[in-house]
Amino acid sequence: MTARAALLALVVALAAAAALAPAGGATNECRGITACIRVVGPWVVVPPNQTVHYLLACPRGRGVVGGLDAQATSRAVRVGFDGRLGSPVSPGVTTTGYALFSAVSTSPKTEAFQPLLGCVPTQGGGGRSTVSAKVTPTGPALVLRSHIVVIGPGSLQFAKVGCLPEEELVGSWSAIAFRTKNPPALTNATLVHAKKIVSGRRVVLTASATDRLSIDAHAIVQVGAECAP
Repeated sequence: MTARAALLALVVALAAAAALAPAGGATNECRGITACIRVVGPWVVVPPNQTVHYLLACPRGRGVVGGLDAQATSRAVRVGFDGRLGSPVSPGVTTTGYALFSAVSTSPKTEAFQPLLGCVPTQGGGGRSTVSAKVTPTGPALVLRSHIVVIGPGSLQFAKVGCLPEEELVGSWSAIAFRTKNPPALTNATLVHAKKIVSGRRVVLTASATDRLSIDAHAIVQVGAECAP
């Protein structure tokens, strides 16, 4: 191969790599979305062989979820999200202004994942599919609510979130996370403790941290409620 041919081959290879590279870095939440607002979540702790949930929202009133992605500290972490029933599968039909991420880890040690959203300007969604009169359609989608408390060294925080009087509480969650750009030192996860108690339509959270927790860990705890209208 001549030097000129080798150079041409290199240029072609680099162009192909650039075409395949995700827009905006290594994540794909905004891939294929022309007008995209990128929302980066915290690093959420995933204990061994457990499932955790984290609610991440688009900027208030500015759009619906059009794309999702996640990063993790290990490939043992598997991440998905809850979508609504409806046709066609699209922003505004399958998704709303927020997404509830679910992560489970098969690792024997504590891991973490970082949820990401690509939000698009609010648009009218498509219609719902019809059903036969002989069957009953499903009820409306669950309403998800959450509250976040910031945890510092030696702190003790309380929070509550719940459903409206006309709603029924059908599920709840709590999650420990760290608002850092890079994956956190997961030894910090053992220094933060969260306990939730369900009382009627409310979920009450008690969160604390030992004095050994670094202020640079930027620890938070989210508590959430799943409400059936």
